Amino acid sequence: MKVGHRVTQQGKPVRTALVVGAGIGGLTAAAALRRAGIEVVLCERGPQLRAAGFGLSVQPNAMHALRTLDLGIDEELLRVGGRARSFTFRRRDGSDIRRIDMAPTDAALGAPTVALARQDLHDVLLAACGADLRVELGAEATGFAETADGVRVSFADGRSLGADILIGADGINSVIRAQLHGAEPPRPGKFVCWLALAPFAHPAIEPGASIHYWGRGARFGFHDIGHGNIYWWGTMTTTGELAANWPHGKHDLLARFRGWSPEIAEIITATPESDILALPAQDRPPLAAWGRGRVTLLGDAAHPMLSSLGQGANSAIEDAVALAHALATGGDAVTGLRGYEQRRIPRTRKLIDGSRRLAYLEQTRNRALIAVRDTFIAKNSEQRLRANLFEPMTWPGLGDPAPVAALPRRLSTLERWHWTADRVAPLHIVARVRVTGGLDASAVRTGLDAVVRRHPMLRTAVHSEAGRNPRFVPAALRPIPLREVTSGEWTAEIDTELRERFAPDAPLLRATLITVAPGVHDLILTSTYVIADAVTVLSFARQVLELAAERATGWVAEVPAPAAPEALFPKPFRGARGMAKTLGLLAADGLRAKGARLVPTTEVAPAARFTKPARRVIDGHDYAGLRQACRERGVPLRSVIAAALARAAGAEAEAPRPDYSVGVSVLFREHLHHPLDNTRTGAYQAMIALPTSAVRPLWEAASAFDADFTARLNRREHLANLGSMGFIAPKSPARPERTVKLLDARGPGNLCLTYLETDDFPARVGEWEISSPEFISGMSISGMMMLAVTVGAAELSLNLGYIAGLFGADRAEALLDTLTRSLRALVPAPESTAVY
Repeated sequence: MKVGHRVTQQGKPVRTALVVGAGIGGLTAAAALRRAGIEVVLCERGPQLRAAGFGLSVQPNAMHALRTLDLGIDEELLRVGGRARSFTFRRRDGSDIRRIDMAPTDAALGAPTVALARQDLHDVLLAACGADLRVELGAEATGFAETADGVRVSFADGRSLGADILIGADGINSVIRAQLHGAEPPRPGKFVCWLALAPFAHPAIEPGASIHYWGRGARFGFHDIGHGNIYWWGTMTTTGELAANWPHGKHDLLARFRGWSPEIAEIITATPESDILALPAQDRPPLAAWGRGRVTLLGDAAHPMLSSLGQGANSAIEDAVALAHALATGGDAVTGLRGYEQRRIPRTRKLIDGSRRLAYLEQTRNRALIAVRDTFIAKNSEQRLRANLFEPMTWPGLGDPAPVAALPRRLSTLERWHWTADRVAPLHIVARVRVTGGLDASAVRTGLDAVVRRHPMLRTAVHSEAGRNPRFVPAALRPIPLREVTSGEWTAEIDTELRERFAPDAPLLRATLITVAPGVHDLILTSTYVIADAVTVLSFARQVLELAAERATGWVAEVPAPAAPEALFPKPFRGARGMAKTLGLLAADGLRAKGARLVPTTEVAPAARFTKPARRVIDGHDYAGLRQACRERGVPLRSVIAAALARAAGAEAEAPRPDYSVGVSVLFREHLHHPLDNTRTGAYQAMIALPTSAVRPLWEAASAFDADFTARLNRREHLANLGSMGFIAPKSPARPERTVKLLDARGPGNLCLTYLETDDFPARVGEWEISSPEFISGMSISGMMMLAVTVGAAELSLNLGYIAGLFGADRAEALLDTLTRSLRALVPAPESTAVY
């Protein structure tokens, strides 16, 4: 159960916690904190651990939160509860206003809604805490006091307990909250709620049904919680005072729902009066701050809300997981607690306010407003209704609040292009790293599992509607596939990785570990451009090794899922201004001289295209001399390689042209409105194509190329170019022909390169020596030939990816040989080369 504490970078790590309150939030907090390596004492005022209440629904946001604990809680809830399969709004006479099938919602949100008895949820969470959880029963908290290095809680029976931190999870009438913020009565919701749980079956209630009957100032609901049981509830608008002191019983309840659909009276009749609970609807106004020092609040103690959105218990579960993550990754106790509050307060404020607004509409007695409400439900589009459902049920994740994009979300234009191309033909990005030392598959598995916990995008799948409207959808934790290869060349595995497709629901990253010789290994990671570029995939490789060296089996700081690349552009390149720049660039580009293009050997259908690799390396004296020559000439190595690529294209042509179009992929993380570091997932890559001389002396051609490229880079033409993707991308993978024809004739990927410097890649991680980090890119339908240039500390790696059939292997190898010879020819003779 315990994984040891996370030693943080600042301050003293939290080792112990007191959780006051053993409801849903308190139990989840205990399980999550223990998962993070923090010892917990759970304090409950009652004489036994028993759930208060009857039934509830655990919605997709809470299911995702529970999944992050990796304790199997979500699977256990499906076993003991009932999966919600439909949500129906009905009039009081039982006629449908609107029925919503929950299957598309589950698929879109990546997790189901589970209806179950509160006691069953309580028992599952208690089991997840571990049998050795310390529980203090009959512990009615009366107050707390902070000490120099912790906090002590006093109890009504004279007990006193201390810990590093205190979590007040003691409900809407929280003693801990009262000491922090003063004692105030809850805010009345002005309606009374009746709650009960009963064995019941009726033809009007289908399996997995959640049904809301709406009347005038009154509602009734059924939730099938599985195993032949129904959780039911009723409400009636009244004064806050009367709701808090409801004097009537079951006979009165039957009278109030007389004339409603008959199954309502039947279930009330079938339920013993002693099993029906009447409660006032109450909440509290949102707090600007929850805690201070080493004390914080959680669940109803922090943000009690009305039941209309069904998010009370769900938001408490979110709180608990976010709290444990903040304490495990955020430094000392105070830093972690305030970080948790900063993350959760905006989210819960929206839920409090949204629940109150919805309750007003649900409980209104105004006939005109009732007509508008019911018409909105009946006539609105399915898409709009689901969008209203999605927001509260969307798991906001654990990372930094900004700049994030909550999942699920639609793919942006650029992401959709990458996904569509990959569905037509593989569009992969592959990293390779040489590791010397005692690396084995179990260590790599540890690193891969930790990377999945770190990156929400690795816990997603892309869902679509027959190829249209693709979206990122959270998925359950899945291990990244890991293949072991005991012999052979890594280049052969690259050939496989470039052509083997990702299954639609498979993780968007996979790994191969090759044993080259005893103590010598190659680690290969393959991803798709939907979530990764060259920077990303090499960063994944580095993170896998670093986390494997740390033996990171516990909590790992989550790196937020960023918003779509276009949403992070500088303001002049977004919206209408951005589109104007794109149109202006397209007009200007039409007037520019164009370089010649490589002519394919044969035609290849879009779906039959796959990338083949060819590789050359320049190292030793030649590499050192080439870099020295570039410095002395004042010409960047990237521009020299681009000019050499154009020269190689001219050399292989039957009728050489003076200029060839060379596309350069710009890795633009640093050009965003808020630059992103290399740990963030995403493909931040765009192309600039330039006519490049194939006949001028190489240094002269490279210098001219560099001047043109630098000017265009400074104008951020690569960002403006991306605006055209919406015009040329196919609507779905099923119909790519028009796009492929256009790109084959005019696209910048005919002959192109991506250039990446890896001098800062570590030479050692833990006990392992690291060398030769490099990447290679697939092309799919986006182009024909891509040179992946990796500039390392000791070598220049040139990986040429080309579309098999469009070019034969002999032709690609010959072009690469010519390119390499041109670069080596620039190296001064050994006696004139400086040693460095």
